[in-house]
Amino acid sequence: MTILSDQPIGNDSAPLAAVVLGWAGVVPFVVGAIGPMAISDVGVAAFIAFATSVYGALVLSFLGGIRWGMAMGPLYGSERTQGFVISILPPVAAWVSLILSGFEGQALLIVAFLLQAWLDVRAVGEGRAPVWFAPLRIRLTAAAVVALIVTAIAEMVVLSG
Repeated sequence: MTILSDQPIGNDSAPLAAVVLGWAGVVPFVVGAIGPMAISDVGVAAFIAFATSVYGALVLSFLGGIRWGMAMGPLYGSERTQGFVISILPPVAAWVSLILSGFEGQALLIVAFLLQAWLDVRAVGEGRAPVWFAPLRIRLTAAAVVALIVTAIAEMVVLSG
């Protein structure tokens, strides 16, 4: 993709709203990771793990929307087309993760979150996103991915026990 400017967008500080709302968005991941281990009812524990996967799929789709917004920026021709194509991959991966369900679905979510974070950090380097976006996305992605890993492990332990 083309570098739009040799000057970074915005400053190094993330807006407070982005930080607060971003971390608030991690809370359901944490609840989903802890819930299956804290609930003795296997059916409820399985539902919490599934609900966490659904939430992860929704968040991944939201991240695809951010990429769509970037593609609507000052890109032209094949770069714009590539941006739009890349932007629909997260919701497709999210949908497939729900079809797969269980460990396989959560593994797909984890991989998709990591790839999305890599693309977002790359977008900052290309001047298509503000400088503060990269560290925030890295931290939020790390938290979500760790929670999804714990959720997958907890689900396997709870449902196998």
